[in-house]
Amino acid sequence: MLWGGRFSKKPKEALLEFNSGENVTLDSRLVTYDILGSVAHVKMLKKQGILQAKEADEILNALKQIYKKSENGEFELTKDLEDVHTAVENAVTKITSNGKNMHIARSRNDQVLLDMRMYMRDEIINLLEIISSMQEALTKLSKKDSVFPAYTHTRIAQPITLSFYCDSYVKSLDRDKGRLMDCYKRVNQNPLGAGAVAGTSWNIDRKYTTELLGFESVQENALDTISSRGEMEAEFVFALSMVMMKLSKISEELIWLSQKGLVIIPDDYCTGSSMMPNKKNADFLELIRGRTARIYGNLMHILITLKGTPSGYNSDSQETKYALLSAINTTTLAIQIMADVLPKLEINESKVKEELEQGFSQATEIADLLVKKGIPFRDSHKLVGELIQYCESKGKVFGQTSSTEANKIMNVKLSEKEWIATTSLLRERLKTKITFQKSDFAENEKRKLEKIGQNLIGA
Repeated sequence: MLWGGRFSKKPKEALLEFNSGENVTLDSRLVTYDILGSVAHVKMLKKQGILQAKEADEILNALKQIYKKSENGEFELTKDLEDVHTAVENAVTKITSNGKNMHIARSRNDQVLLDMRMYMRDEIINLLEIISSMQEALTKLSKKDSVFPAYTHTRIAQPITLSFYCDSYVKSLDRDKGRLMDCYKRVNQNPLGAGAVAGTSWNIDRKYTTELLGFESVQENALDTISSRGEMEAEFVFALSMVMMKLSKISEELIWLSQKGLVIIPDDYCTGSSMMPNKKNADFLELIRGRTARIYGNLMHILITLKGTPSGYNSDSQETKYALLSAINTTTLAIQIMADVLPKLEINESKVKEELEQGFSQATEIADLLVKKGIPFRDSHKLVGELIQYCESKGKVFGQTSSTEANKIMNVKLSEKEWIATTSLLRERLKTKITFQKSDFAENEKRKLEKIGQNLIGA
């Protein structure tokens, strides 16, 4: 333990399990970041003369050894050492007794903030790339362009095109990428040096560790820094909630459209029933829809955790780690499965056309044509409504109705050519060539952070 001197008894096993059991499992993802952060901290202590060159170099060499063990899967965390920070320091001290000084001018409070910020940077970059892969999947699907149904109030509204539909989600996902990039700016601030809550009296150089670790700036006020744990996590999970909301909407639409027979989901993405041989269930879509609620729960988990905590560090904030990591896992897998299936969907054009015809989806186009003929819109709206009533009474759709019949019911003069053109389901003007850019931001930051890591471990 890093704090045993104050106590006359060791913690009970049950207390360690409650305090650290889950945390140690989660911290396994932070080992690399803790080591890199420690390297930067020790290099700064050496530069400032707080550690002598020899002892700093021994610590750095030990950290490099532990990094290699971690990369090879040979470094395990245990609950008796509470967390990744204690485990790394303990491992260093076993190699060199100088490890006892590597924590000078640092607290686990700013250390965990540092690890989480570095972890979040990598995960935001990863998610930006994964979202781009989903946009690429939508682009591939759009090339199967055909007429496609648009709904309002879950009822047929107007004919659109498949490419127009796909482009709507590509544009929407662009906003999600924007949210993540905005979040990245606030995550990309260096908390190291804030100490436990009030900084440190040691002559540290926070700008130097900022440079070594590739942060954009220093988070200045120590109390604000320590108190901000969970804030970036909440913002990150909010962005993920918005992504999952889009995935849930698409899932709901595909469940509905495939039930109508308008969209065909490949067999290898579906499951069956243990009892009913006829069933073909798109379980993964239902699970995406259901797990969206989990991400919303993760967001509420963080917000509710934070709302009752006073300034400074509180162990409640440990809960935000679980909520964030869970949200990242769930969202990443959901995007990947959706991106995989989208290009493989098939559109049943004959069924789509039947759906559009039966919903009188061309009604707005007919009303607009009457307006162009000089009839006020409100009157044309009424006339087309009366035409629909007539068609329903005869069991017809617009495509089965002649211009002569339409003219008689609405008391207008439309040519056969005008009638056919207006009642056509084709919507050439809505055919869309999707354009989006894979994020240069993500690629550039990824390269920069990889170089940072190589420089720290290679030094």
